[in-house]
Amino acid sequence: MFASAKLEGRGAAIREPVVGIGFVDVLVTFSSGLLHVVELKMLKGRAVPGPAQLETYMKHKNRKEGWLVLFDARKWNRKTTVPQTIKRTSGTIRTVVIDVNPVPPSKRQEAP
Repeated sequence: MFASAKLEGRGAAIREPVVGIGFVDVLVTFSSGLLHVVELKMLKGRAVPGPAQLETYMKHKNRKEGWLVLFDARKWNRKTTVPQTIKRTSGTIRTVVIDVNPVPPSKRQEAP
């Protein structure tokens, strides 16, 4: 619903369509016909989940670019960097990290 509202009639968001042997989380398309493959995952540890799965969906939809949206639920003091792009044989995966477990205000350091 959020994606559909944000597109404001300029495109469509399709939730969990069948792609080959699985279900991609979201496909976004615009009036130009350009299709974006978006996979949503929870980031809980050091390993980045989803690139292999998203690569499969990209191959089935003949896309050279995919989007991996990661909800970062790791503890604030255990976060490691996530690459902005992941190169795969089928193309490039772009990552978007959404911090759902930020540094508590009491643990933040004030700037000098």
